[in-house]
Amino acid sequence: MKSKLTALCAIAFLVSGSAWAHHGVAWYDYSKTVKASKVTVTAFEWTNPHCKIYFDMTDDRKVVRHWVIEMHPPNAMIEHGWTRQTLHSGDVISVSFRPAKNHTSTGLLDEVTLPNGIALRQNVLMLPPGQIMSIEEWTRRFAASAPGVNLSSTQSEQGDK
Repeated sequence: MKSKLTALCAIAFLVSGSAWAHHGVAWYDYSKTVKASKVTVTAFEWTNPHCKIYFDMTDDRKVVRHWVIEMHPPNAMIEHGWTRQTLHSGDVISVSFRPAKNHTSTGLLDEVTLPNGIALRQNVLMLPPGQIMSIEEWTRRFAASAPGVNLSSTQSEQGDK
């Protein structure tokens, strides 16, 4: 009987482990802060486990990059003035974030300046901003080294912009 109970507890522990799985914020490079001005929001997700801002950026080589900036869950964002109506597709914003360590087009939000000029954060990071660079500079320096990036497949068509 004791071995059955132990086996049941072990199975419950293993099954529940996936519910607790999370990458945390170690995924991001806190030695850098990337700033992007006047980018257009393509989507805003107000969901658990993370809210997300999506935007596209075209670099000087006419390569379109699809960015996703991760944030805390909605209940934590409400405490900092956010609502599900804060951003909409088509909004032009400025954003600063910590880039992903693997150089993909992913980041952790630092601050967003809304179309009305109001700046919102997700929390106050107690870390210095590190090396500050524009999104264009970050793209030139790091994007080509991202795993699985094929620049020719993201080329914008001549008539796009």
